[in-house]
Amino acid sequence: MPDTTFSDQQLIDTFLPQILENEAKGVLQDLLAQPILAMQFLFFSEEATQKAIKHVAGIFDECYRSGHLKVAMSHENACLYGYALLFVHPDPNVPRYCHKIFVFPEFRGHGIGSQILSALIEDPRDTSLLCGYDLIDFYENAGLEQKGAFTAPGKQQGFALTQGMYADLVVMGTRGANVAAGVFMLNDDDVKALLAYA
Repeated sequence: MPDTTFSDQQLIDTFLPQILENEAKGVLQDLLAQPILAMQFLFFSEEATQKAIKHVAGIFDECYRSGHLKVAMSHENACLYGYALLFVHPDPNVPRYCHKIFVFPEFRGHGIGSQILSALIEDPRDTSLLCGYDLIDFYENAGLEQKGAFTAPGKQQGFALTQGMYADLVVMGTRGANVAAGVFMLNDDDVKALLAYA
C-alpha cells in the first residue's frame, strides 16, 4: 500500500509544481462550467489558457509558501498517486479545510482516496470539507459528521462571479470541526485577472 506523507518536505517540493498545475487546471474547468463565465473562457487560446493556469497555480503557490496551504500525498517509489490540499488558518481553533482529495485516473479504484481521507480524519487537528448532498453517506461512513449547508459569500463580499461553483454543498467535518472553517474561493478580482488573458 502506498504511503501518505504530510511531512516529507523534499518529496512534497518535488511534486508541488505538478500538484499546483493540476489544481489550477481543475479550477479553470470549474469556472468554465459556470454559465456566467462559460462563453468568456470557452474561446481562450492555448497561450491564454497556459497563462491562466500559471496565474492560478501562482495563487496556490503563494498560499503554500505563506504556510496557509498544506499538502498530503499518496506515493510509492517516487511515484505520485494522489494528494490532498488543506488550507490551514493561523488560528489553531479553526479547522483545516480540505480543498481537494485527488487521485490520478490511472490509480483510481485501489482505495488511495480513502487512505488519504483516513489519514486526514485520524490526524488530531480538526478538518472540514465541502461535498454534494449525494456524498454525505460516503463521508459519514468514513467518520465525518454533517455540519450544515454551506453558504458562500455573495456579491457584496466580492464573490459574484463564482457563486454557482459552491451552490448546494454541505459542510462535513471531524467531531470538533465547525462551519467556521475557511474555504478557498477565487474572488471576482481573481476571475477578472484570468479573463484579462483572453
